[in-house]
Amino acid sequence: MKVNDWKSEKISRIYFGSIGVVIIGVLAAALGAVRTGGVLISLSASIVISIRYARSPRHRRIEIILPVAICALLFVVALTLPHAK
Repeated sequence: MKVNDWKSEKISRIYFGSIGVVIIGVLAAALGAVRTGGVLISLSASIVISIRYARSPRHRRIEIILPVAICALLFVVALTLPHAK
């Protein structure tokens, strides 16, 4: 099932919810919970990227591969931080 087949209202809720989680992740990281903030940012940003890619009229592979790879690397770095809170 493609993302465009879903109701746009449901996708908008997921999209804006993910943006909200990114903001919460940035705040958490700024307040000291770096590992939690990095994990929240990476997971929710990959959801935002996937939805924006599915909605775009052009589908070039680099537009999805590079941002998702950056999110995956952020996730790995967040998990391997020493002495993170």
